[in-house]
Amino acid sequence: MKLQRSAVFVAIFFVATISAAQAPPRYLVNPELFAAIAAEFSGAIAKENVRGISQFHRIQASPGYTQAREWVVGQLKEIGITEVEVESFLSDGQTRYQTYVSPLAWTVREAELWVEEPFRERLCRFSEIPVCLSTLSNGGNWRGELVHVGAGTRAADYAGKDVRGKIVLATGYAGVVHREAVIQRGALGVLIYPRADDRAEFPDLVRYNGLWPKAEERDRVTFGFQLSRRQANRLLAALERGQRVLLRAQVEAKIHPGQLEIISAFLRGTDLPAQEIILVAHLDHYKFGANDNASGSAALVEIARTIKTLLEQKKIALRRIIRLMWVPEHLGTIAWLDAHRDIGQQAIAVINLDMVGEDIYKTNSRLRITRTPDSLPSFLNDLVENVAAQLAAANLYDSAGSRNLFHYEVTPYDPGSDHDMFNDGMVGVPAIMLGHWPDWTHHTSEDTLDKVDPTMLKRTGVLATATALWLAMAKPDDWGELADLFYKHQLERFIYDFEQAEAESPEFWKYGLTSLRAYQGIARLLRGLACLEELSESQPSDLLDELLIRGEYYGEFVFDPATVPERVRQSPIPRRLYLGPLGDSSSSTWFREQLGSAYAWWEEQQEEVPRFAVIVYEILNFTDGERTLAEIEDAVRTEFGELPEGLVEHILRDLGKIGLVEFLPASKSEKGAP
Repeated sequence: MKLQRSAVFVAIFFVATISAAQAPPRYLVNPELFAAIAAEFSGAIAKENVRGISQFHRIQASPGYTQAREWVVGQLKEIGITEVEVESFLSDGQTRYQTYVSPLAWTVREAELWVEEPFRERLCRFSEIPVCLSTLSNGGNWRGELVHVGAGTRAADYAGKDVRGKIVLATGYAGVVHREAVIQRGALGVLIYPRADDRAEFPDLVRYNGLWPKAEERDRVTFGFQLSRRQANRLLAALERGQRVLLRAQVEAKIHPGQLEIISAFLRGTDLPAQEIILVAHLDHYKFGANDNASGSAALVEIARTIKTLLEQKKIALRRIIRLMWVPEHLGTIAWLDAHRDIGQQAIAVINLDMVGEDIYKTNSRLRITRTPDSLPSFLNDLVENVAAQLAAANLYDSAGSRNLFHYEVTPYDPGSDHDMFNDGMVGVPAIMLGHWPDWTHHTSEDTLDKVDPTMLKRTGVLATATALWLAMAKPDDWGELADLFYKHQLERFIYDFEQAEAESPEFWKYGLTSLRAYQGIARLLRGLACLEELSESQPSDLLDELLIRGEYYGEFVFDPATVPERVRQSPIPRRLYLGPLGDSSSSTWFREQLGSAYAWWEEQQEEVPRFAVIVYEILNFTDGERTLAEIEDAVRTEFGELPEGLVEHILRDLGKIGLVEFLPASKSEKGAP
């Protein structure tokens, strides 16, 4: 790529973007349809749904989850939605769905934790504060002295400390501490309290934690309790004074095999029965777990009622299927995707609702619209952003809710919920997430119904419903206007990436990244436009035709096969051999166990490389059996900036050692584009 050609190319994009910026805003959703949705969707009803769901301690694969699932199915029947499907998948602590190990199920009745010396006080009762008992604690009675082990997650934390027959106090995640202290060193159980930097201004909140044992550990599982910072400080003060701290724990519970249950409710269109739009929310979590994620699940029920009502009133007619799904987060979704490998050919978009009903002034939060990753460029981002602007202009509120301003932001891809599963490169369905962040109540005893706002439930519900209905009702000519939005935004993104790379990276020119980066920008554009052409039912509009031709022309203009660097020509081609994101968490340990001692390097990168988990996710999404290792490195650099030397190859080679990736020989000598 010659400098002159790059400059001309950027100039073309700059002119196109300036022209786009001068165009007046136009909303894609018909104003009459938007008004009908807004008039029908009730934030007050949605909040009552939150109340109904949050009454259950709905841990994955457990009886409380089944009760919540039955509650949702009952509501759907009352609404009049007759096509409801419940699928079940074995969950026993050993059955693996791709890289995720299914959890054991849990039946719990009651639990208490008491201090007997040097004072007498009850620290926890499950029926009062359900999160004070670690998920998957076993039944039994224990009595023992307390010993403090710091984080309690590494062998070094136990140096010089005898924890056998004692109860451990720590700040690490309960599952990791339990495995280190109880299973490996014979402790009686674990007490977990917040780190000093974890929401210190709220000393009485109790965090959610789980033990997540494997099937072979089941008979050695004991208990875990969570304490507030204030409770822990009192115990720590006694230990510092040299006093003996004696505790008694009693748990009525058992762990056993169960089933991961997924609900699908269908509202079917007649014209295109092979295409569907999915709205998904995870139903699982502790009692109360009001915003996370009773709010998303509750909003989904109200979305179902709203669409059903508009259909009955003949205000809408669906052309495609709308599928509404309630899932156990991540673990249930990967099991479902494993059984539905064809969903990438059926679904055209996913909207994930996770924490959508917050009173923003009580939780110090705002709504985030999380885009799809660079590995899956999509029109969906532009559609949702357009509807969000329409929503902001409408200034909606619910009569039972607040009059708060509508604060929202659109963010680059960020992981952490079920949109991860659908955006995965082996699934390939573009998925955005609607959710509030940050939220100081997240995963704590403070996530309660009083912090749920009917107005915000209405706003996010209308946003999701309007987006889904536009997709479900779109006709061939409608896609051209959306394509125009997608095209303009991709040009803006391209210019930003190009200028940032030149300004920030001293290596930008050295490896021919000018041409590679330019091509990747064009590739994002063409992949998105090609998807839109397919959706336009082989009758693309004149505008869409024009954009495709223009994009292809730019692609030929900026890329010269002679500029492909030798490092790309000689680079091997890695190919993924599994579905879904990499299951690397405290609740799914298969991956780290497979790596063994090599996992220490991954832990180091998590500490040293910003956004390491997202980088790994995108590396694997770009690992499609077509891109070379060098091209994957360039694609990830385009998205995240400079990376440590050898990072991408180290990750893929490690995965190759455990059978998750294979390497094919280089075959790029005649390739015409990266």
